[in-house]
Amino acid sequence: MDDNLILPRLTDKQWNIAEAALRVFTEKGFSAATTSEIAREAGISEGTIFRHFKTKKEILLALLVPLIRNTMAPNSVNSIRQLLLNNENLPLREVLVLISEERQQFIWSNEKLIRLIITESQYHPELREIFIREVAYKSQDVFLRFIEQRQQKGEIRRDFRPWTLARCWFGMLMAYTLSPFLLPERVAGEDRQKELADMIDLFLHGSLQPSGSGDGTPP
Repeated sequence: MDDNLILPRLTDKQWNIAEAALRVFTEKGFSAATTSEIAREAGISEGTIFRHFKTKKEILLALLVPLIRNTMAPNSVNSIRQLLLNNENLPLREVLVLISEERQQFIWSNEKLIRLIITESQYHPELREIFIREVAYKSQDVFLRFIEQRQQKGEIRRDFRPWTLARCWFGMLMAYTLSPFLLPERVAGEDRQKELADMIDLFLHGSLQPSGSGDGTPP
């Protein structure tokens, strides 16, 4: 994807429209939002919108592409990188707990925006591509380097490829952090701390019954 084809530099008027659209989209959803509501939120006429943007989709991409690339991605990647740097001497389990809590806080702090991005990424491949490339892949790369460092220290098995471990962990982490607002009925009443502890145990020790143990407690 050529971002420049999707996102020309916006004028002040276009940014005013885009920011108003963000408020409407996050409140009502992209499909339910109308350009008349965006115009009302921006304090302009509906005709003014169409002098600056051809379609509602063009507004969506002009808004979310720079927001993901210039704000969400750097904040997401830098926060996890800083967390790992500040806690590089902590035991592996404790670091995984901190990562999980930090990702949960990041997602909840940006809940409406992330919900909008995830929902609309299903229908707009341009949006999905930049979110995966700028946020998901770059965050995984940071954790990949962390895995490699812990393998060098002897804390993690070296016969597993670091990339495989990073993908496994991020899959589990995304399921844990996103499920409360994507599948709220499935996690209602669950003990989230117990779920987190079990998830980390599963990542560190696997799901097979330990040899010689009858209760499933990791060695």
